[in-house]
Amino acid sequence: MDLRKYWNDIVAPVLRREQAPIIPQAVVLQEQHVLLVKRDNPMLWELPGGGVLPGETPEDAIVREVYEETGIRIKIVSLLGWYARTGFRAHLSPIYICHPIRGEPILHSEDVVQVHYFPLHTLPRGQFPWYRPILQHDLLSSEIRPLRRTQHLGIGTVLHCILLDLACRLRLLS
Repeated sequence: MDLRKYWNDIVAPVLRREQAPIIPQAVVLQEQHVLLVKRDNPMLWELPGGGVLPGETPEDAIVREVYEETGIRIKIVSLLGWYARTGFRAHLSPIYICHPIRGEPILHSEDVVQVHYFPLHTLPRGQFPWYRPILQHDLLSSEIRPLRRTQHLGIGTVLHCILLDLACRLRLLS
């Protein structure tokens, strides 16, 4: 584990109390399978996505980020919702429902160690916990979209993620 990267990417922004960034993410669906990426630190599965560059829209950012992380070109179908994540590493995530239009899952990014499609009903156990309700409830919900959700990432969630990360590194979870 690279402690400098962990410090710079995870701890330092919290200590500086920076304004919550916008981090768009994609639910890339291929039939009943969703594309997930496994990060290097913490080593957990999540939706592909990342930061918005200056002058870029969240839509442009998500198309770029998914390609950079997975090698897959996508088409945005709709905006699922805006997810305000409060607490540790607060950020605002517009989450887009997307379909792949070209490419196969390959590693394109230095902070991604695996790329894989998972059946929606069999998500990996080594996944950040706040994605499960998005993929197993919100995605299937008949509520009017875009949804508005707040997900609090408190100390319990942080500790849960640390334990999941450790289990994944010890190969106790996939």
